[in-house]
Amino acid sequence: MRTSIQTEKRYPVKLSETERHRLSEIAEKILENEPTLSSTDHFGARLNCGLHVKGPALIFADQSEIALYGAPESALLEYRMAVLAQAGDMLVISHGRSQSFETYLRDYLDIDHIDILTARDQSLGGFSPLPKRCMKQEKLFKHIAKKADQAGQLSIVPYMSTGHVWVLAGQIAKQVSADIVVAGPPPRLANRINDKLWFSYRVKEVLSQEALSPAFAVYGPAALASVIRRLADKTEKLVIKIPNSAGSTGNLSLEASMFRGKSLNWISARLSKMMTLLGWADSFPLKVEIWEKPILTSPSAQIWIPHKSESLPLIEGIFEQVIEGAEGKFIGAIKSRMPDCFQQKFAEQAMALAFLFQQLGYFGRCSLDALVIGSDYKNAKIHWVECNGRWGGVSVPMTLVNRLFPDPLTFEIVIIQQVNNKRPKKMFQDIVDDLEDLLYCHGKTSEGVVLLTPTVFESGSGVHYMTIAKTLERAQQLSHQAMDRLVSD
Repeated sequence: MRTSIQTEKRYPVKLSETERHRLSEIAEKILENEPTLSSTDHFGARLNCGLHVKGPALIFADQSEIALYGAPESALLEYRMAVLAQAGDMLVISHGRSQSFETYLRDYLDIDHIDILTARDQSLGGFSPLPKRCMKQEKLFKHIAKKADQAGQLSIVPYMSTGHVWVLAGQIAKQVSADIVVAGPPPRLANRINDKLWFSYRVKEVLSQEALSPAFAVYGPAALASVIRRLADKTEKLVIKIPNSAGSTGNLSLEASMFRGKSLNWISARLSKMMTLLGWADSFPLKVEIWEKPILTSPSAQIWIPHKSESLPLIEGIFEQVIEGAEGKFIGAIKSRMPDCFQQKFAEQAMALAFLFQQLGYFGRCSLDALVIGSDYKNAKIHWVECNGRWGGVSVPMTLVNRLFPDPLTFEIVIIQQVNNKRPKKMFQDIVDDLEDLLYCHGKTSEGVVLLTPTVFESGSGVHYMTIAKTLERAQQLSHQAMDRLVSD
C-alpha cells in the first residue's frame, strides 16, 4: 500500500477462530437490522472503499461536517494532512497557501511536488464543505478529474468519510473512466462509528457493560434534567456529551453541586442555556456520564483496518493521551507506558472492536479511546470512551514517523497539539528560524522537532509539533526546549 498512509508495523495481537465467529455473528445481526449500513450503491456502481498502491490521491483536511466544528475556514490544523501526501497527490485546503510551510516540508521532511488546491467558499450564506466546493467550482473539478483520467485511477483520502466525499467520488467516476476508490468507510457506517452512543452499544455487545463508564442516553429536555438531578447526589462532576461531535468539542463539564436541591424546571432552563453557549442545536439524544476517578491514564489504540478479505486490523500503536480539564481536551500524546500485560489486554479488546467494525464493512484509519480507572494497574479497569473513525491528532504524526523511519517502533515521540490558546502571532518562517538547531531534517539528523502545521502559529492560536528521539527522556527534553523558545516572546 502507499507508504505515506499505511504501514505493516503493528502491535502483535491474535484473535481466535471462536472469537472471530462470535464477532461475525454480532456483525450479521447489526447488518440485518440496518441492511444499508455499509452500502455505497447510491453513489455509483463503480465506487469502492480502498487505497491504490500507485497513482494520485486527493486528500481532504475538512472537519466541517463534525457537529460544532463550523466552516472549513475555522480549522487550524488542515495543513497537517499534507504529511500523508506523496509526489503528485492533491491536497485541498480552505485557507490561503503557506509557501513557507510547503518549503519546510520539502527541505526538512522530503515531502515535495504536492498539488495544493484552495477551495474558497463561494456559497451565499452558511458554508459548504470542501468536497462540495470541489464539485461546484468547475475549474477545480476539471483539474481533479483530469489528473484522475491521466493516471487511470484516483484514491480519495478524506479526514472523515462523509456523504459529500462519496458524492464527489461518484461525480468524478461519471466524468472519467478511471478507477476511483475512497480510503474510508461507507458514509452511513462512518456516521455510526463516530457516534458515541452507537459505539457504547457495540462495546457492550463485544466486551460487556463493565467496559463502559457509567452513562445514560437521554432523549429530551425533561429526561436530561431528571437524570442530572438524580446523579448530582452521587458524584462531584458530570459530563454531557453531544454524541456526534469530536473529542472534547461537544463535551460540557458540570459541577454536580450546582444542581442539588434545584427544581427540574430550573435545571432544564440552566442546562439549555449552557448547552446553547456550547453551540448545541437543541438536538437529542445526548449522553450523560459520571466523571470517574482515579484515572491512571487515557490510552488510545491507533488502527488501520484493511478489507476483511486481506488481513486482520493492524494496531499500529498504543498511545497515552495528555488531556486537559473535565471535558477531556486533547493537548498531546506519548507512546504508552502501561505495563506490558495490561497493554496486551488493552490491545486485545481494541482488536475485538476493530474486527467487528471490519466485518461491518469498515475500511481505513480509526482510533479507539479509553480511560484506565483505578489506583494501580493490578486492579484497574478499561472503560472505552469513543471511536474516532477518521484521522486525528495522534494518527497523522504517527503515520509520518512510519514514513520517515524504516524502524519507527524503536523511536519515541512526543506530540504537542495546543489549539485555541492565545499566543503571540509569528510567521511560520520565524518559527523555523527560532528552532533551526532543534529541527529534525530527513537524511541528516536522527532526532528532532517536527512542525506539523503553520496556521496555529501564524494565527496566534497555539502550537502544533512533535519531537522524535530514541528515548522518551530525550524526546521530552527536545519538546521542553522547543516550547521554551516558542513562548519566550
